[in-house]
Amino acid sequence: MKHKIIVLFLILLLGPAVTQSAAGEDDFLIANRHYEAGRYREALKSYEQINRQLTNWKVLYNIGNCYFKLEQLLTAKIYYLRARKYQPLDPSIARNIAIVNKSFKDSIDAETPDFISRTIQVLQAKMSLNMLSLLLLAAILLLNIFLFLLLKKGRHKKLVYGLAFSLFLSLLFGAYHASRVSSLGQTSIAVVSAASVLRSGPGDGNTELFTVNPGLEVKILDRNRDWAQISASPQVAGWIEFKSLALI
Repeated sequence: MKHKIIVLFLILLLGPAVTQSAAGEDDFLIANRHYEAGRYREALKSYEQINRQLTNWKVLYNIGNCYFKLEQLLTAKIYYLRARKYQPLDPSIARNIAIVNKSFKDSIDAETPDFISRTIQVLQAKMSLNMLSLLLLAAILLLNIFLFLLLKKGRHKKLVYGLAFSLFLSLLFGAYHASRVSSLGQTSIAVVSAASVLRSGPGDGNTELFTVNPGLEVKILDRNRDWAQISASPQVAGWIEFKSLALI
């Protein structure tokens, strides 16, 4: 009886998510049909509607493809980079970014990540945020089961070990989940959306360094009112008007 109650609880808990996912897949298939038929504007509207409901790297990637087909290459690159936040090692995203970069005047090769950064990227690619959420949910459920058994049956060595292990898993998955969500919410990467003068400091009164052109991917290092300190490489760094950036 107890096992049936637990199974029923899981079905009720996961049911709405499964239903929502199925509905999203239907919308995604409709958008794909528009794209395959060459109706790129209709496909774009469908993908953007899905993107307003949920955030998925495939949706962002396909929005980028639509803009590419419509020859809006700057916007295409922005969406490819947004998709890369969720799937940093996907070869199709990297390939399409490389293709659109050929159309821009300013382009700097991406830095090779170090071992730790590469390991984190591999982990992110293998474990989606949805999967991580399910693992966290399972760990919390396991924690509650062991706590319930411990309160009901008293202190037993196996139950204490089980409770400690499930608590460790809950804290581990919880911390990693919070870190992933926080990193996705950060906007430290941007693309130059309009040709702008890079200056030595925040403000028009500072020395002009050189001009950067649309399409250049940069890191945002600091913010001062309407200005942002950016860096694309050790040789390309300075302050630019914030309105000239499209955040990723």
